[in-house]
Amino acid sequence: MKACHMTVVVCALLATAAANGMCQSTMVPWLTRAADNSRSGWNPNETQLSQASVGTKGIVRATIIPVIGDARGMEAQPLILPNVKTTLGVRDVMVLPSMANVVRGVDAHDGSSIWQVTLGMPVTGSATIDLHTINDHWGCLSTGVIDPDTQRLYQVCWVSPDSTGNPQTARYYMFVLNVADGSEVVQPVMIQGTSGTQDFNAAMRKQRSSLVETNVNGVKTVFACSGTVYETQAGVASGYCFAFDVATNKVSALLALTAGEGAGVWMGGQGPAADAQGNLYVITGNGDFDGVSQWGESFLKLGYTPPSGGKSGSLQVADHWTPWTDAVRAGQAPAPAMKLSGVSAPSEAIKPVGGGMNIPLKNAKLVPMMNDRGTPMLLVYPQMAAGAWSDEDWGSAGPACIFSIGVCIAAGKDGIAYPVKTANLGGTTVADLANAKANCAKLAAPPVWLTMSPGPVDPCPNDPTTLNFFPWGDTAHLHMTPVQFFDPVLNSWTIFAWGENAQLHKWAVSPTGQLTYVAQSNEYSSADVRGTPPGGMPGGFCTGSSNGADPNSAILVCTIPYGDANAHVVNGRLLVYDPVHLAADGSLKVLWDSQQWGVQFLFNKFDPPVIDGGQIYVPNYNGGVDLYRLTP
Repeated sequence: MKACHMTVVVCALLATAAANGMCQSTMVPWLTRAADNSRSGWNPNETQLSQASVGTKGIVRATIIPVIGDARGMEAQPLILPNVKTTLGVRDVMVLPSMANVVRGVDAHDGSSIWQVTLGMPVTGSATIDLHTINDHWGCLSTGVIDPDTQRLYQVCWVSPDSTGNPQTARYYMFVLNVADGSEVVQPVMIQGTSGTQDFNAAMRKQRSSLVETNVNGVKTVFACSGTVYETQAGVASGYCFAFDVATNKVSALLALTAGEGAGVWMGGQGPAADAQGNLYVITGNGDFDGVSQWGESFLKLGYTPPSGGKSGSLQVADHWTPWTDAVRAGQAPAPAMKLSGVSAPSEAIKPVGGGMNIPLKNAKLVPMMNDRGTPMLLVYPQMAAGAWSDEDWGSAGPACIFSIGVCIAAGKDGIAYPVKTANLGGTTVADLANAKANCAKLAAPPVWLTMSPGPVDPCPNDPTTLNFFPWGDTAHLHMTPVQFFDPVLNSWTIFAWGENAQLHKWAVSPTGQLTYVAQSNEYSSADVRGTPPGGMPGGFCTGSSNGADPNSAILVCTIPYGDANAHVVNGRLLVYDPVHLAADGSLKVLWDSQQWGVQFLFNKFDPPVIDGGQIYVPNYNGGVDLYRLTP
């Protein structure tokens, strides 16, 4: 018993002590992407990392945990289940699924291997899927979910049954693995089925958004959503959400989100948020909208009815809110045929050709502004085909759902945040969109410019084409799901968001959903290409932690790229902030900066860090996960 009276730090770092069960782990379960079903991105049970410990000691990269099979490593966020009885003893198991469909269970403290399994041949990376061919493979693309009661991992992976690696013949499967040893609980279950006129396997899907598990009245269900590789492919391009019944290990419901084009769900890799009643909240991307069966560019509340009495389960849109349609945003011009998802049409259209300024920028309309923070701003309206603006992907980030106040904050490529009421989203109709002010009045509070301040530009205009600009010629897209934290000093909910070519921003959220600007960082994402239109993607990704409500324990850990991480593999920067106390100049205070210590790594495009048990895990594109802890 005396061994368990050792300090928490020693207990966490000694792998032999953990293996022999000598003391309870200091780690908490990290069962789903962004920590919990509200996608808060916050660990409120961190006892070792704090502003004082990081600011005084600093952090050091202790080891790099390899991810097997793919040079880029993993797109899924690492998951952690503490105190698992493995063949090597009691371990805190971290699960690492690679894009090559190789899943590893490793010791979360030192990265040593516990088990490893291969889940079938992955799809081979190619321009058919990704124009920039950054990834070697496309296998386990999304983050799975761990059921802590059964200690089972639910993971969806893209598999090539004919062993060709061809994405057109590949299929998605749900794998159910024991976290203790990686063994398969059941045979892989193919994701298949129809919804209305749509067949899930009639086209190549892109299942990037992570999984979520709910438990409503004892009925456990795992949900996942997807987009489509060619999001304008006539007749088959539809986003989907599906339910997987845990009791029977079967796909119990499947819902197509349009009978036309698009409405994919990817949200920068984030998964559906889920409330205590089991309702799901997602934001869709480009696509058709009619408010009846076509749900492009919409915030959706999905309801699920589980199988009962011989009847099949069902998923349905229970409510929704929509800011504008692609057709109006694009000036009624049709979307390009067979558009590849992940290629941002407006951004790609204004990239300089051969190092010079191309025609859309050369003839751009320039509008000088003074923003509400007293900073000069230049809005650049490129002269380009109107149809390019059909690619506005409102669903480029997941919603920040603060269920305790009944508000989800939804934002996307415009960098505008819309606070939506979870109890009554508003049920936008096509007719409603003719009066934007009345439609926005259905929100919990007025929308705001979240990722940057362009000046006196209405974020809810009757003519949404007035939003078709780039601040200083750069994009302001948000791909990170805003991190949620109840700030005990402000006595208010706050969110943190880091858009492209911009700084980290902190906003206060009132009990009614009103957003008030608090502060921003001095550091910019994509600093090396910012100012060279359209700048770089995808902005920053952050995770926070604290020891309960102690304001001095809170930290925020963020990664940003130096260049354009959408088109290239680029270096990354790791920053640790004090999210509560501002610096002398009113900015968000930096506690540690990898740039100052010469720590280098390749930026992982859509994967946030994990903070747990005094350790920070940063997935990289070097083919692994960097493990940081306090400097000894």
